[in-house]
Parts: sequence; C-alpha cells; structure tokens
Amino acid sequence: MNIAVVGGGLAGLAIALGCEQHGHDVTLYEAEEELGGRMKTRTQGDHHIDLGFHVLHTAYPTVQRWIDVPALCAKSMDACTMTIQPSTGKRRILGDALRSPRYLYPTVRSVGFLDGLRFLRWRLSTSGRDLERSMDRPSPSIRDGLKRRKFHPETRRVLEPLFAGITLDPTLSERMAFADFAWGAMAHGQMIVPQNGIGAVPKQIAGQLRSTTVHLGATVSSVSATTVEANGETATFDRVVLAVPQHVTRSMLPQIPLDHQPAERMTSTVAFIASEAPYNQARLLVNEEWGSEGNDVVHVHVPTNLHPHPSGQHWVVATLLGRAALQPDIEAVKSELRAWFGECVDGWEPLTTTTVRHALPQTDPHHHQRMLDDVEIDGVLLAGDHRAHPSVQGTLQSAERVLRHLNIPIPRRA
Repeated sequence: MNIAVVGGGLAGLAIALGCEQHGHDVTLYEAEEELGGRMKTRTQGDHHIDLGFHVLHTAYPTVQRWIDVPALCAKSMDACTMTIQPSTGKRRILGDALRSPRYLYPTVRSVGFLDGLRFLRWRLSTSGRDLERSMDRPSPSIRDGLKRRKFHPETRRVLEPLFAGITLDPTLSERMAFADFAWGAMAHGQMIVPQNGIGAVPKQIAGQLRSTTVHLGATVSSVSATTVEANGETATFDRVVLAVPQHVTRSMLPQIPLDHQPAERMTSTVAFIASEAPYNQARLLVNEEWGSEGNDVVHVHVPTNLHPHPSGQHWVVATLLGRAALQPDIEAVKSELRAWFGECVDGWEPLTTTTVRHALPQTDPHHHQRMLDDVEIDGVLLAGDHRAHPSVQGTLQSAERVLRHLNIPIPRRA
C-alpha cells in the first residue's frame, strides 16, 4: 500500500516506521522544520532545554516496545515530590515508601498518619501489569476524586498542583482515572530524563526510518480517505493517517463528534542560569500555594541536578500554566521565585522562555474507556494522544491501534 501519514510527532513516526518495516510505501508530512511534534528539545548555546517539563515513564508498556531506553543515557528522578509554601518557606516531601523506605517518615510527617494510609491504599490499588484499568469505569474529575477519597485539605494542597502540572489543566477537570494511571506509572517504574532532552525519544524512532519520504514544512490544508493536499498540491494514496494534535484534527475533520472538541491546555517554562542550584535533589519542587495571588509558578525543577553541565553552572526551570503561560513575565517569575529561594535569585540570568499552546488534549471527563471508539472517520485513520489519554502511553497506543487496523504487526526494536 501507499500510505500517507500527516504529522511527524511520536504517533506519526511510530506509524510510519511500522508501515515501512512491513513493506509499504510511506509519505510523512510535517508542518514544522523538524520531526518530534511536542516532544522537542531546544539547544541554547550548549544547553539543552525541553519545550515544557517532560519525563519518560519506564512503566509504560509501549515505551518498552518502541524505545531503546538504555540508548537514551537517561537518569532517574527521585521517587518523591517536594513541595513548598512560599509564604512560610515550609517544605514537605511526598514519597513512595514501598520503593524507598527512607521516604516513609518524611511522608507521614508531611501528610499525617491517616492520609499516609490513604496514600498506601492508593499505591496498592494500582497495577503494574495494567496501568490503565481504572479507565474502564466511570470516574469523577481529579478535583472531586481527591475529595471523595477523603484526603485532608492540607494534603490536597500538595496533590492538586502536582496533578495540575501533570495534566496542564488548572481546573483539574481531567478524569480521576487518569490520576490513578499516572500514580501507577510513578509507582511501578522510573521517571527518567534523557541526557540530550526529551527530543531524543522521537529522534530515536525517526532515526530508524529508511525508505519513508519525509516532507518538512508541509502545510497540509485538507485530507480525505485517499488524498492529502499540502502546499497547494494534492497527492493520492491508498490510506491516509491523521496523527496531529487534537485542535488540528478538529479543524481538518469538523465532522468529528462535538464531545471531542478541544480546549487549550497551555504551558510555558522560564529557564534561568544559576551559579549554584537552589536545591540539590533530582525532584520537582511543587508550589502548594499555586493559583493564589502572586503564585503563578506551579513547579520548579533543576535539570542539571540530573545531568550536570560541564561548566558547573545550573539551570533552574519554572513552569506556568493557563493564562499565566500565555505571555510569561520573566521579571515577575524571578520575583516570585525570590520568595522560594531568597536573594540568590537576584544573580540568576534568563536563559530562555518556551511556550507550548495546545500542549495536551482535553478529554471528556465523562468518557470511561481507554481509547475513543473511532479509529477512523470518513475513511481517515486517526492517531494521537487525544484518541486515548494525554501521555506517551496513550500516544503510542493510538499508533499501535492504527497499525493493527491495517493488519501491520508492531515492529520489533532493533
């Protein structure tokens, strides 16, 4: 078959590789001048900065099938999250005591005995064999789900900004089932950061393509079951796969049911160069007061605590969500972080600012399946995280479903 794949992100690359390795002719269209979609890493001088905060979960079954993890030269983040109350300077730790017993006392001290038991019960309810099983049943929103599980308001001050940062959803309207999935992934695997940034993941798949024809900078204006119109020219194919973000899919296929309509989830990161790290651990520092007046930064991380820079310098990356992410104010962010870390912030130099609009898809909170039913609409095959859930697992699962629909086996990693 002659197959067109529109979209050179992770899903599109995986589909192109599977089709190519099964002997099909593949043409890949990508609007940007590089492949990778939203999993991109920018090089600023000799610094690698991801667009948005990214980690790769080794617990995802699809990651084990598609990615040569050791080749990423990745390092693992700590099995815990640290939080801060900027107004008081108080910090707390929420860790996985089953994986790292040293986090037992700090976690219980942070959230109390009863919520410690609730965390343990939540941890034991997850399954490393089937991370997504909670998605098979109806689920409340994350905000309501945390209340229903009777977590104390002080503990929810830790969990709400944590999951807002994971889902990029300030309203926490994402399904609680997705929080269960994410919790299970953190419990049953490692959160790793590739040495050369998250862009190394799609590059690894793209590097295996041999015969696929790749069109970069291709403005695709329309698709049908057998045609792609790009840069004013129409080409004909046996099958067409649309593997683009949710809002682009919606604009190209307006016949998609209304309950699939996208809402924008936006994130920005503001990176600074510092002579010393504000903290030395390889973990997130989450803002418990996020969302209140003057608290736009949802979390901070220090990538050089994992992958040191040869110069000994550190870069500190602050993440913003929602309206605060639209036009980040570097000085306002710096002023906010001064309440976190003190006067050392005055010596930090701005490195770069990145903004990703439509960074993750919006899932109908009433949806209770692992994937949306329709693998194709009017003959156009659909892939991307919006067909499942906002994760690398969901993205690659959607790609595998398209391959199965085409009777193409999942490629074996070289």
